[in-house]
Amino acid sequence: MYKTYGVAMKKGGQGKSTTVITMARLLALYGARVLVVDLAMPGTTSTSFRDCWPASEHGVFSELLAPFCQLSVDEIPHPDDTILAYDTQMLPVPLVSKPSWGGGLVSLLPFDDGLGNIARNMKSPLVLDGFLRSVDSAFDIMLIDCPSDDSILLDNALFAMDRMLIPFTPSAASLEGLDATLRLLRRFREGTARLTLGGVILTQVEPRNKRTSDLVNTLIHSGVVEGEPIKDRLFPFAIRASDYYDHAFRYGEPVWERTKEVRVWAGYVLMAEWLLLDAGLDHLCVNRRHAALVEPNTRVLDTNAVATGVGSGEALFRDIREMFAPGQME
Repeated sequence: MYKTYGVAMKKGGQGKSTTVITMARLLALYGARVLVVDLAMPGTTSTSFRDCWPASEHGVFSELLAPFCQLSVDEIPHPDDTILAYDTQMLPVPLVSKPSWGGGLVSLLPFDDGLGNIARNMKSPLVLDGFLRSVDSAFDIMLIDCPSDDSILLDNALFAMDRMLIPFTPSAASLEGLDATLRLLRRFREGTARLTLGGVILTQVEPRNKRTSDLVNTLIHSGVVEGEPIKDRLFPFAIRASDYYDHAFRYGEPVWERTKEVRVWAGYVLMAEWLLLDAGLDHLCVNRRHAALVEPNTRVLDTNAVATGVGSGEALFRDIREMFAPGQME
């Protein structure tokens, strides 16, 4: 059973924060207890939860980590020390629960500018792992928004996560970012990290764009890259391009509050259910409600159909769900 998922990509503009934000909200709709860790400048993930921000005071993530900069390279914080630090800083921040969450919750370790100073002074790549392990029982799933640049904070994220999820926006520049991310994954996998690849999710996809089709086709036929069979690691569904994600960030609310067009976020619903199954939380999949309650006949982007460039590039929601969750429509 997996618990900690990092969303990582060695190139900006791939929908990394959008994936973390949307997934956290959807998982809460299913009743999951979610912890979001925001390590990515400029803190888009943290800002996007404005509609859930509590009135209570809290400390600062960088100050939570600061006392542990003195740990040597192979040291991990003691659980008693991390719990005391959490209590002192009043972290993580428990976001205000929405009625639609039905018992789910989202808590946040929010980004702050002081994390840059932490990255310059921290020695151990195991600090975050120690902090997350000490609150392991309080959450069902932990999502880490990873920094794109090489730093000790990225190393901390990699050592803390069980599974990596890679968002990929079809473009030539993104291919270089994907290669770099897979090299990084391989380096950590060959070391002592427990990290594995959960999958590559296509984001901001325009299905009738020939360049998009060509790039997705390139991915499917790229063979094994850095030890990963890319075709097998691509999720069968994709996230369609939509300005509504930008609107949602601007207003600090979920994308389904900006549009009623379910097709926009239906791919993320599929990803949320894949993650619940992957994490051994399949019992929560029956708790479909609100934005997660997608009609079986809803049209969703199909990765293989997008690659062919023929037709709309879509398939039925129920058919794609059956690829990874047999019987889940029953």
